[in-house]
Amino acid sequence: MADYSDTSPSLLAALYLEAVLPAIPVLAAQDSGLSSALAGPDFGVVFATSRGLRTRLSVRDGITSACFGPAAVPQPGDVHIWFPSPAQAVRALDGRRRPALALPIGGWFQLPQLKRINVAGKRLEALLNNRPAATDPALAFHAWGNLVVGLAAAATWLRHHPDAPATRARLGSGVVVFSCPALPAPLWLDLATLVTGSGPTPPDAMLMVTITFADLATLLAELDQQLDASAALGLGTLRITGHLPLAENLGLLLLKVGALLKP
Repeated sequence: MADYSDTSPSLLAALYLEAVLPAIPVLAAQDSGLSSALAGPDFGVVFATSRGLRTRLSVRDGITSACFGPAAVPQPGDVHIWFPSPAQAVRALDGRRRPALALPIGGWFQLPQLKRINVAGKRLEALLNNRPAATDPALAFHAWGNLVVGLAAAATWLRHHPDAPATRARLGSGVVVFSCPALPAPLWLDLATLVTGSGPTPPDAMLMVTITFADLATLLAELDQQLDASAALGLGTLRITGHLPLAENLGLLLLKVGALLKP
């Protein structure tokens, strides 16, 4: 059985392949710098390693999309990059510029197009890690991007970690929505399917809890692990509608995956 404990390369590889890389098309739809980096001819690339971990990014007719796991089947002409181990995948994808062994096993004629993914990856890293000034309108997008990755990382943890069954039992099922007037769109996580998204929830979704940050400062305090939730609830800058214990347990999980991605 694969080791997906907190210290295992397999879990980190899953987080990068299933949470960080799939954030590229979500953010590219809102960020001109990221969409410009990906602009060009139609192109597809699959990043894969052992344990069945793989992600496919594609640009078709100017639209970028991502899928992972069994859905990430290489298409004819795709570049297919194989990492011999999850540890090598982490070295290649964690932004620390370390040498990694990556083997192209398909789509060699498209290899020059990987430069677009490299540029997009650097742009994504800047969006997530470089915090704009408090007066910069880009600050809201920075917060939104980190929440996009955080929710996807929580879903990834719940798919793979050995403690996931017990954690899912505590969380229950249904949809959790995060919203803030400063953000481009609400974000949601379906705990039954472990699917994340932005904008309106699916029509058949069972809404369990809505977490609303009244302003960007409150959301940033939460992302920085500095929010006094009790005080914020009392002041009305944080509102939780629905199942409060679910919100508390999910908040703990978001702290855990955030620490894994940004130790």
